Amino acid sequence: MSRTAILVAILSLLVLGGCNTDTTHQNADKEIIALERSALDKWSQSDTHGYIDISADDVTWFDFTPGKQLRIEGIEAIRNFLEPMGKEIPPHKYALANPKVQLYGNTAILTYHWNASTPDGQPIPSWKATSVYNWKDGKWSMVHCHYSIVQAE
Repeated sequence: MSRTAILVAILSLLVLGGCNTDTTHQNADKEIIALERSALDKWSQSDTHGYIDISADDVTWFDFTPGKQLRIEGIEAIRNFLEPMGKEIPPHKYALANPKVQLYGNTAILTYHWNASTPDGQPIPSWKATSVYNWKDGKWSMVHCHYSIVQAE
């Protein structure tokens, strides 16, 4: 093979490899933020099922209970962890601030700040959140979630 043919082949691979021809995830950022908002909308009404509904069977979640910080594994364990919590979550208003979705093939990472207040306007401590989503069987599902409270400076 001539040098020219090799060079053309290499350049073709570089050009084709650098082009994203996958349009499946064209609106991934909007879809993932909408999924997270739907879960948070339910959460703000004391309903933890929003997160259960968007989670994959093999989901992991870091327990945000102070002093525990355990990793919870699998949808049934998440359900057992979250369902009783619904009684403890007061209704509130929230804002999902500075959401950012980073897409890596069939995996997406959503990071944001969760800011909330009681219905009468009293602030609730803010949290930083990371949710990891995976595209499988034609839909995005949450495969990992981690919240941590924003520490006062």
